[in-house]
Amino acid sequence: MSAVVESPLLEKRGRTLEELMATILASRLQCWQQCRLKFYFRYVLSIPKRATAALHVGNVVHTVLQAWNMARWRGQEFNSELSKTLFYNDWQARQADSEIQWDGEEVEQRNNTWTLLQTYFAETPIQANERPEAVEVPVEADLPQGLPKLVGIIDLVRAGGRIVDFKTSAQTPDAEKVEHIHETQLSCYSALYRDATPHPHPANKGRAAGGKDQIQDPRYPGLSVVPVSRTGT
Repeated sequence: MSAVVESPLLEKRGRTLEELMATILASRLQCWQQCRLKFYFRYVLSIPKRATAALHVGNVVHTVLQAWNMARWRGQEFNSELSKTLFYNDWQARQADSEIQWDGEEVEQRNNTWTLLQTYFAETPIQANERPEAVEVPVEADLPQGLPKLVGIIDLVRAGGRIVDFKTSAQTPDAEKVEHIHETQLSCYSALYRDATPHPHPANKGRAAGGKDQIQDPRYPGLSVVPVSRTGT
């Protein structure tokens, strides 16, 4: 007697070609270019990311920076005490439904991450009184010739249409390498910004302007701000 056991992974997860072609996400397109197998696992089979220390750190940093940007956009105060409370609450809350292998280094990682954020707030070129144009804004654009709709979420749009995307990395980023790695995602965001802005800024006329504020990995506290400009039509 033989029995066939269907994989619960394939039974409960996975996306059809029609679902994948309904929209184009900037991050999904970049993943496709970087590694086809990674794209297949993540977006076709829909295998969720494993909870890792690095992913946890990146998510917490993103939460605090998003709150800081939103406070500036609303004209509200966001002092060190507020950011620290948010940081520690989010650090704990994100572990409620996940098991992260800290290997006994959670306290050290948490302290280093908080030091990283303090360094960023002290050294960032973004002034505390600078009001953003947009924060964590979902944008979409209809592409020509029957192509799927392009969609994305932009972390921050500074005054003058400067696009900022926050990243954590394990090493000090090189400007040329950053531009190469994130070229597709940044170009998509630039196209989405132009499509969503009926009256483009004079500084952006005829080109896609953007920048990436990269945050170094908390294991090596520091700050790297890498401006990137894309030329285009």
